[in-house]
Amino acid sequence: MEEAWSHAPHRALAQSHLRRSVRLRRRPRSKVLVRGEIHRVRAAGRAPEEWTVCKRDAHPGYIDWETFLSNQEKLRQNLVRSHEASPGAPREGRALLAGLLLCGRCGRRMRTSYGRRGQLHWYYFCPGARDQSGRSLCWMTCGEPLDVAVEELFLKTLVPDELDLSLAVEREVGAQAQELQKQWQARLEQARYEARRAERRYKAVEPENRVVARTLERQWEERLQELEEVERRYAEARRSRHVELSEQERRRIRELAKDLPSVWRASTTGTADKKAMLRLVVESIALTPVDVPRRTIRIQVQWQGGAVTQLQVPRPTEREKLRTPDAVVERIRTMAAQGLRDEDMAEQLNAEGIRTAAGARWTLLAVRWVRYHHDIVLVAPDAPRAWPLPERHPDGRYSLTGAAKRFGVTPTVVRGWIRRGLVPARREDFESRRAVYWLEIDEDTAKRLQTLVASRRAASKRTGAGRPSGVHAS
Repeated sequence: MEEAWSHAPHRALAQSHLRRSVRLRRRPRSKVLVRGEIHRVRAAGRAPEEWTVCKRDAHPGYIDWETFLSNQEKLRQNLVRSHEASPGAPREGRALLAGLLLCGRCGRRMRTSYGRRGQLHWYYFCPGARDQSGRSLCWMTCGEPLDVAVEELFLKTLVPDELDLSLAVEREVGAQAQELQKQWQARLEQARYEARRAERRYKAVEPENRVVARTLERQWEERLQELEEVERRYAEARRSRHVELSEQERRRIRELAKDLPSVWRASTTGTADKKAMLRLVVESIALTPVDVPRRTIRIQVQWQGGAVTQLQVPRPTEREKLRTPDAVVERIRTMAAQGLRDEDMAEQLNAEGIRTAAGARWTLLAVRWVRYHHDIVLVAPDAPRAWPLPERHPDGRYSLTGAAKRFGVTPTVVRGWIRRGLVPARREDFESRRAVYWLEIDEDTAKRLQTLVASRRAASKRTGAGRPSGVHAS
């Protein structure tokens, strides 16, 4: 026993060295020169055919070797990398062509970048050789015009092939349903095996061992309950997730596939679904910037069958991107001729879902700037001059100017009190004014605000006491 115990650490050390040796063979290290220094880097991993030793079926596995290789290939295709040939898995971002674009200049895979406003605007850019030599970007462009052009081409090109598309959709749905059914069958088989195993263990125990028998009987009942639960959930999944497609559902799929534009523009069709539909027929898209005779982008769409379609779209500059579209300018011109004021036109544009070139909501100043820039004359009569608000509401509440006058501060300070929650306020319409602040100031709130104002003034005097003449405290 002592001799075996003394050799145990050596055995563990030998096993550790063996594991490390196998790991190094699967992920070998190599020496590279980076900025004049030699670094040892480890590769991401060798392919199975390059392993020194590959002994299959050495241990029982959950899946066979072919399924493992298929899963690895699927994971590699879903991975998004600029240097890989795979487009990656379709995601929920609004960029329709993400993963399909190749740079027409250098051949690298282009990436997607969303602006500061979330996913309202997106750009496609080629990183170039920045990762290796630190150079700047190869080039970049706005993504919305490209998505619109490819979307129109996709819908127009697939009209003659509606039957082939419907068959492809039916095969895809059938494959998904079959894969889901296989998963449920595996769960059912596992639950049945556990139930039979618990039954054999219960029947094999001696009757004299009552404690063991009761424990095994309880475990048998638990396995039977688990089996019943899996069968119930499988039945619900067949009804809700449509594991088995009826003939009526297959007919509905064919009808939807024949009306591709309606399916494409339906509210239930997400961006990831559109990307998956696009990748069924498009293999890759090459983008090349053209500067002469005018700024455009040459788009080369390579279909899955090998055919190539070429088209060009304008490539606006940064200034042109923020230019108000002509349709919106004409809409403002029409509303101005109808006698609407700037604030009314801004409200109407927002109600129609129209946004500015920067993607923001329309305001009075934004409409006024468009009218000034495009020489649109306002024919509406001047709005009647609004009378100043009273200092007190008829019910006793204070307005901004009334509260400022009572405590000897500016209205800006009163707005700060409202933002900080120091005084309760509510916005209500008053005569011709909209959303006016009215402040509820009782005795306790008035004392607290007076104390705050007095302390601030005292602090301001102390701060300004040591200053030279001519310097005022802010």
